This record gives sequence, C-alpha cells and structure tokens, in this order.
Amino acid sequence: MYILFMEVFMIEYIGIDIGGTNIRVGAVDKNNDIVYINREPTLENVSSSEELYRKIKEMIIDVPNYKEAKSIGIGVPGAVRNNRIITARNLIYLKDFPLYEKLKQDFNKEVYIENDAKVAALAQALKGVGKNFNKVCYVTLSTGVGGGVVIDKKIYQGSNNIAGYFSRMILDGKNVAENLISGTALVNKAKKKRLDNIKSSYELFKYSEENEIASKIVEEFIHDLVVLLLNISITLNPDIIILGGGVMKSSDYFLGKTKNEFYNLAHSFAKDTKIEKADLEEPGVIGAAMLCLIK
Repeated sequence: MYILFMEVFMIEYIGIDIGGTNIRVGAVDKNNDIVYINREPTLENVSSSEELYRKIKEMIIDVPNYKEAKSIGIGVPGAVRNNRIITARNLIYLKDFPLYEKLKQDFNKEVYIENDAKVAALAQALKGVGKNFNKVCYVTLSTGVGGGVVIDKKIYQGSNNIAGYFSRMILDGKNVAENLISGTALVNKAKKKRLDNIKSSYELFKYSEENEIASKIVEEFIHDLVVLLLNISITLNPDIIILGGGVMKSSDYFLGKTKNEFYNLAHSFAKDTKIEKADLEEPGVIGAAMLCLIK
C-alpha cells in the first residue's frame, strides 16, 4: 500500500481505478490535479464480491475529507453499459455486481462507472497530451490492448458502447490486436521461439538489440502496430492517436520506427495525424474523476 497526499486540500471528485492487480483511489481538486492517492492490491484478503466491495468502500472512507467530494467516478476492466459492469474478464468479482447501487446508497453521492481504457482516454484528452485536440484516440498496450475515442471532450461510445475496442481489430487477416501487440502476446511469441529467458515485453525489446529472433519479433510488432494505427487514422480520422500502457515503457526501442512507417504509408489526408506517447501519471484515477465532469 502507498499513500500520497497534500497536507491541506479541497476535494472536488473521487476517482477510482480498479485493476486486476491494484486498486487506486484518488481525489482531485478543482483543477483536476491529484491531491491524494492510495493504492492497495486488488485481491489481497479478497475471495468474494462482497469482500472486494468492502475494500473499495474502506479505501474511499480513508480519503481525507471524502464527504466533501461531489461525486465518484470509477474505471473498471470490462464492458460497461449504463453504469453496469457487463463483463469483467480479469476481475470476475465485479461481473453483474451492483457496484453503482451500493456505492450510491452508502455514500449518498452520484456514481459514474466506465471501462478503464475509456477512462484513461478521457484523462489524456482533457488533461494530457491530447488536451488541445478535438478528436482523440487512445490505445493502451499492456497485458492486453484497450482503447477509447474522445470527440469534443466526450467519450464516443458507438451504438453499443464498443467504440474504441481496438483489441478486437484484425491486423493480419486472422488475428486480433490483443493476440499480436499486447505485452502478453509478445512474451508468448518469445516462448514459441524458445526464448525462455524472456519474461516481459521490456526484456524482449532489450534483447532484440543482440538477438536476431527477438529482433524479428519486434519487427513484426512494429508492423502490426502500424497497421492498427493506419486503420484508426483512416476510419476515425483523429487529430491525435495517443499510445499508453506498460509496453510503452519500452517505447525508445520502437516508437520512432513506428512513426516513420506510419507516415510513409498513411493516406495523404491522414499524414497530419499526430502519434504521441501518453504523458500522464495515474490516468485511470484522473480519468475516473473526470467522468464526473462530463456526465
């Protein structure tokens, strides 16, 4: 657990980022700056939905002056519709759990729930590197692949709330993005090539500087990522595509080449599309709090 907060602060909103590994509960002020944040392991001492809810509730109560918050925003790893968690592949305790109703009743505040990647997209579009643009796409490359689309400072949902679901985009005629360019996919590719020393995408990128097989996997990754970016650019024609997630910690190994290939292949009307690395710390907490602003 870690806790960070200013000595004196006023709370506007509480933002909660519920991940498969950690729960982050934070508070932002009127400038949408984080003034408090606390992190705890999601499933530590948790073996049921009610126990997970109890942990979330206690973490909210631990926020200094939490009663001052106008409302609570939450990002979760799964499909969300009308504040209801429909699927939660990496956190089954949330699926069909009445999180919205219970929090609203226990804290007497409005509650907003959204997919975690869309929440991060909102943070990058309103406060991060995308804040000066009207049409923003965000892609997170982490254990899996996620994304979000923000148009005129609002999350674009599509007709069934799956707009920005880039993980399902087919990149090579048969495989979806999540099976090609996620951190998990990269490690699995390394294992299939008998690179048993590779335990993370970072290790793969680093090893690619001296190993031909690892270098080939990275080349394929860059190609597939460029295909994804080209498809986004021609389908949604955004002003900017922002790349975030754990894989981007290794961006020095591939981002420059990715941009060069993208601009070489992009439609002439899409060459103005900017490709940038996400620039916010704790975008999940910030974006969750910002849900309270746009609802």
